[in-house]
Amino acid sequence: MKKHVIISIVVCCLLILGAFSFAGASTALQSPPDWPDGTFEGVWSKQKDATSGSLVGVLNQGRRATRGTFSGNWNTSGESTTGTFRGVFYGMLVVGRWDVTEPATSTRVIGILRVNETQFSARLISLGAGVIDISGVHEASFLPKLTGTYGVGVKSMHVVDTSRLEDFTADPTDVREMMLQLWYPTEAGIGGKRTEYMDYPTFQWLKGRSPIPLITIPNNAYFFVRPHGRNETTIATGMFPVVVFSPGYDGVYQIYTSFIEDLVSHGFIVASINHPYVSGITVFPDGRTVGLAEVPIDPVERSEFFNRSLRTIVEDAKYVLDTIAELNATDPEFSGHFDLSTVGMYGHSFGGANTAVCCYEDDRFDAGLTLDGVFYRQFIPGNITVPFLFMFAENRLIDDATIGYMWNHTTGDTFLMSIAGSTHYAFTDVGVLLSHLLPVVPPRLLSFGSIAPKRMVNITRTYVTVFFEVTLKGETLETLLNLSSQFDEVQFDYKLE
Repeated sequence: MKKHVIISIVVCCLLILGAFSFAGASTALQSPPDWPDGTFEGVWSKQKDATSGSLVGVLNQGRRATRGTFSGNWNTSGESTTGTFRGVFYGMLVVGRWDVTEPATSTRVIGILRVNETQFSARLISLGAGVIDISGVHEASFLPKLTGTYGVGVKSMHVVDTSRLEDFTADPTDVREMMLQLWYPTEAGIGGKRTEYMDYPTFQWLKGRSPIPLITIPNNAYFFVRPHGRNETTIATGMFPVVVFSPGYDGVYQIYTSFIEDLVSHGFIVASINHPYVSGITVFPDGRTVGLAEVPIDPVERSEFFNRSLRTIVEDAKYVLDTIAELNATDPEFSGHFDLSTVGMYGHSFGGANTAVCCYEDDRFDAGLTLDGVFYRQFIPGNITVPFLFMFAENRLIDDATIGYMWNHTTGDTFLMSIAGSTHYAFTDVGVLLSHLLPVVPPRLLSFGSIAPKRMVNITRTYVTVFFEVTLKGETLETLLNLSSQFDEVQFDYKLE
């Protein structure tokens, strides 16, 4: 253990020193974050002179949800006096400054903070103002605030396809099984237990993917993320388009939560899949875990292995759509809520290959989107005829010849974009998580690019949501085409049918 600690410290120091050796930072890194980690509002009262008023502000969390900074504005009742405040919180301790706009005065404050999931209170003490009591409501997460009008419900399902034998095991009686998570719209503000970002085995797998030992990140750090979904709450009234999501090879759907949750908040149902032996880890309800299948070394066998892996996850996605159709017909909770006349699919990397093949082979899919997808030409000998958006990391348009092939084999409305400063792994939540949990190491040195992680997530989730609103809900095409004016980092091209 001591050896790992020393190695981790040395590597981190080298990475930090290396960061300063770069000749100039990118514009994106100099940009402020696209969203605060949280917001709050409340009321205050001063014991000394019985004055009171309201306040509103934002907060940014540190390495865990109980540490960070805050700032905001306050006013007295009737707004006769206004001012600002800012400070830091560390567990129950609050230290900050309370400023009056006119006449310009400032006072230091220190106090005790009490917080639960939705409410907070604090008693602050200062030499000039005496005791100030504050209370209110707050919402905070490492992940971005939802931009849609719906809340998010989640339900995890163990799905078994008895019609297919499992190709990755030697047992001839094994059939194909997978884990499916349904993310669905709920009425805004509905209660329910907040879902965990991921379970313990999945987080240990994620930590193990780092190129350096992450001994400074506690094993329960996934509790700090606080996604917006609620466990098994009631689905909202209405019918909603369905979108299937497939993660990258050696990935899991959990690390794409920010892209999924925001889409759901705009009135979509998302069915995300962890594919055993292809996803990084699949955790079943009985405690079993399945990791990656071993990749052959021989080039011919290796090629056949990845072809077989792709065919397996393509059939997984099709079976998930069959399962959703059955739920729509028979499930007491979800029956009649899935609009299967409008179905989309998206995926990252190998999940992008899955998306392209499904949109080519299965006419139930009406639109597709890939997040820096890889492609297998032999699986798509003809044309994809549904609307399709190819989203790429910087330099993929130069380095990958399969992109031209795919562009020439789409005959529906087709869109192609790249994001300056991005990398293959930036199309996940992980860069944002590391900016909290490992703040001393610049994300670009861990292969997450020079673009600020929050900026990357904001661009990606915006394009994902708008694309499916246009293709599955009938929003105007200009809504998608005009997005480029909001993001200088995006290069965008399109061809219309």
